Amino acid sequence: MSYVRKYSMSLVAVISGGSSGIGLACVHKFLQNEYLVYNLDIMANNIQHANYHYIETDMRNSHNIQQAVKHIIVEGGQVDTLILSAGKHLSAPIADTTSEQLMELMTVNVFGAFWLIQAIIPHMVERQRGTIITLGSDQSTIAKNNSAVYGMTKSALTSLTKNIAIDYGKFNVRANCIGAGTIDTPLTRNALTQHSKQSGIPVAQLEREENMLQVMGRIGKPSEVAELAYFLSQDSVAYINGALIPIDGGYIAR
Repeated sequence: MSYVRKYSMSLVAVISGGSSGIGLACVHKFLQNEYLVYNLDIMANNIQHANYHYIETDMRNSHNIQQAVKHIIVEGGQVDTLILSAGKHLSAPIADTTSEQLMELMTVNVFGAFWLIQAIIPHMVERQRGTIITLGSDQSTIAKNNSAVYGMTKSALTSLTKNIAIDYGKFNVRANCIGAGTIDTPLTRNALTQHSKQSGIPVAQLEREENMLQVMGRIGKPSEVAELAYFLSQDSVAYINGALIPIDGGYIAR
């Protein structure tokens, strides 16, 4: 029996960066709701589930991405939801950012997302159905200290999302961006660790200070962002298109 027949009644979610953080939380959420889930990540995880498939994918490599999408279409037969969660952070002002760091963040955060969307969207257009969810940031709207390149990539991703919504809404393909605030992910933990090394401030103190910066006195949970991603993927909210939706505990409301 082919995979296409076996999973013909399942909705299919493709999640980049699904091995950790928000991406991993999205994998769990969509599996809980009986989706066939494909995780495109450079590193694997230990999820054991009949509907879960890991494809080693380097988001810096357009050919690698194209091959992964071909594999998904052959096996799953379709893509109903695409979540772009793969990303990289850099804490540095522009004067301290090297050209190599600039290109690395642009390639992972923007080009990789572009290439993956570009590979999948023709299949969504053909089926006249699909939803694309990009993981932006509170920095899609505001600026933060020592975050010139990271903020630039998240703003670019938001703009890309809005343009996709305008160009492909007529084909019943929607695109929305989640403006995630500070979320308790390995990316955040790594940023705090690096800041601690540079400043000499203990990580525990930096964590307390980060919590105090938040309106609600805490940073967000990956599962909370996954709930929003799942909500945006549903046909019941099909008129939400081209939106940047904050989930930051009220951080940018001030």
